[in-house]
Amino acid sequence: MIELNILIIEDESLVAMELSNTISSFGYYVTDYATGSKMSKTILKKHPRINLIIMDINLNESINGIELYKSLNTDIPIVYITAYKDDEYISKAIETNPVGYLLKPYDEIELKALLKLASYKLANKTVEIKEGTNLLEIGEGYFFDKEEDTLLYKNMPIKLTKKESQLLKLVLFSTDNRVSYETIENSIYDGDVVSNAAIRTLIYRLRCKLEHKFIENEFNYGIKLK
Repeated sequence: MIELNILIIEDESLVAMELSNTISSFGYYVTDYATGSKMSKTILKKHPRINLIIMDINLNESINGIELYKSLNTDIPIVYITAYKDDEYISKAIETNPVGYLLKPYDEIELKALLKLASYKLANKTVEIKEGTNLLEIGEGYFFDKEEDTLLYKNMPIKLTKKESQLLKLVLFSTDNRVSYETIENSIYDGDVVSNAAIRTLIYRLRCKLEHKFIENEFNYGIKLK
């Protein structure tokens, strides 16, 4: 079974904490919980290893949980918690291909079954890691597939933007694993004038995908691989 790293999105903190404790008692790991859309997006950027979302449909915001999930533009599997049995909500939720639903008040046996199902589905969508020249080991379970331009954590693909992938390749395949800001600007932005803030933001986003491991900033120069 795949190790679950779960994000709970629930507007009631006490309910989120209770759910987190229940999940932990089953032996699964809850990375964090969010009480709203803005907080959930921040957590997802901070923790790229999250591979399951459990979310209440009713978040008491301008958008509901289904709309929020669509806005995240992610392929992370989703389990919805809902007090609604309305066919309209269920039909809209089906469009996002959820692992399943929990009706409030949720049943612990049903919750445990859904977590097992999520783990099974993740195990069957992961990439098989094979020995070969196309796979570069970065360390601590991270690999880069040179043929597919894919970053992997163990056997789980981590989604990178085009610029994040370009930046990672620059630092991985440079002669001394060091890349200057000037090289980043010329290679990724085609020589266009770009602000230092934009480059720093790109570096920060990539470091987040690697859990802030491996890539370090070099003062007044650029970045380097540890």
